Amino acid sequence: MANSASGESVIQRVVKILDAFSKGHPRLTLRDLVRITGMSSGTAHRLANDLVDNGLLNRGEAGDYGVGMKMWELASRSNPLEEFRRRGLPFLEGVHAAVREQVSLSIPDVESRSVLYLEQLDQHGTATNLAAVAGRLDIHNTTSGMAMLAHMPRHVQERFLAGPLEKTTPNTETDPVKVRAHLALIRERGYVRMAGVLVPENTAYAVPVFGEGNRVIGAIAVVLPTAHENPHVILPVLVAAGRGLSRTMGAERRPYGTRPWLESGRQETETRDAAN
Repeated sequence: MANSASGESVIQRVVKILDAFSKGHPRLTLRDLVRITGMSSGTAHRLANDLVDNGLLNRGEAGDYGVGMKMWELASRSNPLEEFRRRGLPFLEGVHAAVREQVSLSIPDVESRSVLYLEQLDQHGTATNLAAVAGRLDIHNTTSGMAMLAHMPRHVQERFLAGPLEKTTPNTETDPVKVRAHLALIRERGYVRMAGVLVPENTAYAVPVFGEGNRVIGAIAVVLPTAHENPHVILPVLVAAGRGLSRTMGAERRPYGTRPWLESGRQETETRDAAN
């Protein structure tokens, strides 16, 4: 594939154009594409029009561009992430109906040190949530990320902990020793609870989802205002959803932790209430 003067291949330049579109900017002008991608006007115009001709972009009456229908077609019919999202949706809906707060399904991307969100239900929720469908957040400061990282092979964990851990709020833990201890606690309990890590007034819970060979493949999480927290409601439905989706994805039956997880939830509530 021929490279540009900058050394980028045609594929790399096409990806830069497609990556320029976002939820906040679903339509872009040629000037926008030039500014965001750093390409020349001629190159951006030629590639964008080629993408329009092949259905990957569409062009509006005003001459602006948007993501084309064929992008959705290709992803929906052939991407395994769409299958995981489809199978997970009924379980998310069950949790959502019970807790009436924000519920999400995500997968890990260790190489980029991030969590990718596949689905989110939030119409009943009141919490400020930074997660969004097709959006990413850091692994170490999300319950979903920690739930998944805790069940990854040790060498993957160590490679992750060797890199920089960004502190987003005063409650974000960045000490590798303390993060390792937290991962061990997550494996013991079978779930994660983190308070005020991304948004100071929020608390989040998450459980891992396993696939064939009991390999961790995703996580289901609930985010809610700390003032509304009720682990006796959240944990039973969240753990049941994690187990159910894991079985659907081909995992063998396995316990969620070696201790009674609901008792751990009670202890956390009693400790918090005593501190208030």
